[in-house]
Amino acid sequence: MDILPVLKTGKLIVIYTSDAARTESMVLIAELGLRGEVTIMDGGNRYRPYQVATLLRRKTVDISTAANRLFSRRAFTCYEMNTLLSSTPSLNQPYLILDLLNTFYDDHVPAYEADRLLKSCLSQIQRLGLSGPVVVTLAPPLAEERGFLLEQVCRQADEVIIKEVPICQPTQPALF
Repeated sequence: MDILPVLKTGKLIVIYTSDAARTESMVLIAELGLRGEVTIMDGGNRYRPYQVATLLRRKTVDISTAANRLFSRRAFTCYEMNTLLSSTPSLNQPYLILDLLNTFYDDHVPAYEADRLLKSCLSQIQRLGLSGPVVVTLAPPLAEERGFLLEQVCRQADEVIIKEVPICQPTQPALF
C-alpha cells in the first residue's frame, strides 16, 4: 500500500484495517522521515520506533538525521487525545494519527461524551489538515454501539482505504 503519491495538504486519508494498519503505518513513517519532519500521534500504542529504525536502516546510513525528524506523542485516554490534537501546532508537515479511535472505544466513557470529544478532535484534525496532509489509522470497534464513531471519521475523510486481512485457508500438506 503506497499512499505517498496521494498525500497532499488539505487531504485527510483514513486507513481502516483490523490492526489499525500497524505494519503499513510504520513503513509510511519511515518513508516520510526520510523526506522531512513528521508528527506522529498515537492513540492505541501502535507506534513501534524500533521497527521504524530498522526500516530506516535499510534505506540510509544516516539514521539519526531521519529519526530526529520524527516527533511522536501518545494519548492514553480520549480526553488526552483531544488535548494532544488541540495543542499540536499547525506546521507544514505530514501528521499521522495512529489508531485514533482506540481510546474512544473505552466503555468507561459514555457514548455521548465520546461523541462530543470526537467532534472536537475532528475539528482539530481539519485544522491540522490545512497545513499538511493527515493520515488516520482506524481499527474496528470492540462493541457495535461504538460503530458510529468510525462512521463519523470516515465521513470527514477525503479518502478511505480499507485493507482486508487475508483469510488463511486450511491447506493439506503434500504426503510425498
